[in-house]
Formats: sequence, structure tokens, C-alpha cells
Amino acid sequence: MICAKCGATMAQTDKNTMTGRVIREYECRSCGHADWKDDGVALWKVMHDASEQDAADNLAQSAPNAQPEAASPASSPRPSLWQRLTRFFLKHR
Repeated sequence: MICAKCGATMAQTDKNTMTGRVIREYECRSCGHADWKDDGVALWKVMHDASEQDAADNLAQSAPNAQPEAASPASSPRPSLWQRLTRFFLKHR
């Protein structure tokens, strides 16, 4: 990150993901200016949400009074958690 005050390169001093977002804090060693940057959703949050969705889907399918879904011959099986997480990277080869 470039310092807004003096234009020097800032050093990363902290990285926080406790809120579910990646927040990085920087400090300029030249002038002492401090700033932060939000880098988006944390990986652990994405994986946790996908895991909860899988658990909810499995619970709904295993309910005793749930109606079994008729599988159509054209439908493909539901992708695994690993396939969903890596889909983005496989598209950009």
C-alpha cells in the first residue's frame, strides 16, 4: 500500500479476520501515517457458510416426513464442497 501523505511504501502491521472480513492495517515508516484496507470476505467465513449450507441440506433430505425428490435423467449430481470452492480457479485456466 502506498502512503497517502508522503508516497512511500507502507508496511503491513496487522491482519484481522475475526469479523469474517480480511482487514489489513498498514503504517508508513517514513511519516508514521496509519491506514487500513478491507480485502473482502475471509476464506474461513466462505468455508463455514458452505459447511452450514451442506448441513442444512443434509438435514432437510434426511427428515422422516420429507418427500423424496425424483431424480431426472438430465440432472447432474450436486457438486461437492471441494468442487464448489475450486470452481472459480478452474474457470480461469
